[in-house]
Amino acid sequence: METDFPWLETCDAHTHAHDDVEHLKEIANLKTNKICLMGTRLEDLDVVSKLATDFQMKVIPCFGFHPWFCHLLSLENEPESKVHYRTILKDIGPKDPSRSNYLEEFIDSLPSPKPFDVWHNKLENLLETHPNSLLGEVGLDKTFRLRDQESKQLSKVQTTMQHQTAILEKQLDLAAKYKRAVSMHCVQSTGAITELLNRRINEREPLPPRICLHSFGGSVDTIKFLTKQTKKKEGVSVDIYFSFSVVINGKYDRLPDLIKAVPEDRLLIETDYHSPFGLDHYMARIIKLVSEAKEWTEATTVEKTRKNFIKFVGKTI
Repeated sequence: METDFPWLETCDAHTHAHDDVEHLKEIANLKTNKICLMGTRLEDLDVVSKLATDFQMKVIPCFGFHPWFCHLLSLENEPESKVHYRTILKDIGPKDPSRSNYLEEFIDSLPSPKPFDVWHNKLENLLETHPNSLLGEVGLDKTFRLRDQESKQLSKVQTTMQHQTAILEKQLDLAAKYKRAVSMHCVQSTGAITELLNRRINEREPLPPRICLHSFGGSVDTIKFLTKQTKKKEGVSVDIYFSFSVVINGKYDRLPDLIKAVPEDRLLIETDYHSPFGLDHYMARIIKLVSEAKEWTEATTVEKTRKNFIKFVGKTI
């Protein structure tokens, strides 16, 4: 790192540091100045809420339901468990008679889905309780397979894109209602997300003011298309940001090209890390990578991404 590195200006746009439940107090000792702490499921939303209260100067709380867990959420207030799962899950394994009961057995192992009013009211209440909060982590994932409840290994079961999209749209409605920015997971789904945004704009359905495609792994062309101009029509608009991490993007040979393609006023940095221990290390590494790609000093990278961060979260920090 450069001499006199400006840690007090660094902003992590996406992290799950609270997953390391035994070391939550270490969040206070981070050199990184601000962190967007991402909730992903019903079980961790209250943890994020408490940490935002305990570390008000450090944590910006983010509440949402990740596509990896959205199969547990129903769109009905009185869901029938098996009907719900049969409707929204699919078996992508081989068509072999010996595994004809595979999906039914998998469904039998799952907990009862959460009724719509339970999870939706919970999310809305948290957004209301924390006026500085964002929506996240939400999104779409075309490749993820659910984990087996016993072995914890990846199964051959996926949540349909139709259900993922329906859950995402309900959450985007709340972000639009409360004018909150969104941190979005997007794996092999840039086309679906672009289509969703275009449809809502064309039909004049409300959208959040800003969306960040976090740890973005799509194409340079997608970046150029989504940042070419503000997506807008008759009062409905959304600004798209892009963020990168070493944890997810560090293995991409094309990472420098992706970073270069993002306009300097739409670029964010993140760790996407799951513990306070090591978070500063990953912040330093992504700052270095961005600086090299953009041919900036590290101080310039921190300055520019902090300015973007303030615009993205929509608050003075």
